[in-house]
Amino acid sequence: MDGVRELRFTLVSVMFLLVMNQAYGQQSIYSDFDSVVSSESVPINDMLTGWDGSYQRGEVVYADVRWSFGFKTDLVIADEALGQLSIQREYRRYYYLAYDKETSDYYRALELGNELTSNKKLDLTFKQFDAPGLSLGYESENFQLESFNWQFGFDLAMYQPGHFQFGSVKGIAEAGETEAASGIIDYRYDDDKLLDHQADVDKGLGFSFSADFLIALGQWQAEVELKDLWNRFQWDDGAFTQGCINVGGGAGAQCDAEGAASGISGQGIITERIPFTATTRIEHRLMDISLNGLLHDRYYRLGLEKGVQTSLGRLGFFLYYPRLAGLSWQTSFFNIELGADTLKLSQARNFQLNMGVNWHW
Repeated sequence: MDGVRELRFTLVSVMFLLVMNQAYGQQSIYSDFDSVVSSESVPINDMLTGWDGSYQRGEVVYADVRWSFGFKTDLVIADEALGQLSIQREYRRYYYLAYDKETSDYYRALELGNELTSNKKLDLTFKQFDAPGLSLGYESENFQLESFNWQFGFDLAMYQPGHFQFGSVKGIAEAGETEAASGIIDYRYDDDKLLDHQADVDKGLGFSFSADFLIALGQWQAEVELKDLWNRFQWDDGAFTQGCINVGGGAGAQCDAEGAASGISGQGIITERIPFTATTRIEHRLMDISLNGLLHDRYYRLGLEKGVQTSLGRLGFFLYYPRLAGLSWQTSFFNIELGADTLKLSQARNFQLNMGVNWHW
């Protein structure tokens, strides 16, 4: 990974030179923790320990958790303000699972050892990786266009993903014993969690481009942020398995397998992408009330937030559909936002925690 080290050195050097060339710019050091986690079928805790608790039919599991530490500085050249530059180190854990409701019924029955009363469709797609990263960002100054003010920004992140799993399973589970299942699997990974294929996989390399745009008119302000708008992750010696799993599939078998499973496993160049995340915010600044939305492929939420200014900072209250409510507190140096769909966090299906600190001078 000599190229990775060289790129890191280049980015740090560029930021250092820009800072050294500024006379009047403001700088800040910050650290942020951002997490959004949602599990439709079972509580988040049961996703980790087994589907033996509260259950409802669902289609999506989504988690994006990031911790970052960075430096931000005003970009001032020849006494002219040109925006802000930032560089940050981050660690990211991403997980996305999309599946048919009948697939969730099958997995629930499998966990409890129950028989199926009818055939169930098996159709799921999964994407997951853990990665440290380094990103360089830019935020423009406010521009005036007639009665509008507008602003834009973007950042480019470089990741070195280690653990990863991407793939899909499509098939059928016939009525009766849950072991009577048949499906076609397409699986890419560094550590096989399904069929125990042994492989030694080096870390990969990934890039992600994100952008945001803000426009203001009077007291109204609208903002759109597109995270991972373009992204690409590659492993030069990633492991893969393609084949058939057929355990008592009977007449509805989706494929033929010699024994319980058959196919090919090996290692080669693996290239993957993840869906982008769109977040929107429409705000009336004087009333401090906003309409917020988030969309990530099949996962979405929509909600309202109301803020009030106190002697200790801004206190906010938010409510989202589907089922998320919480509080936020913000000062010039610290912010925290906590939300869930129940006060008993061990039973939460939707959870959000965002917090950060910054020191500026």
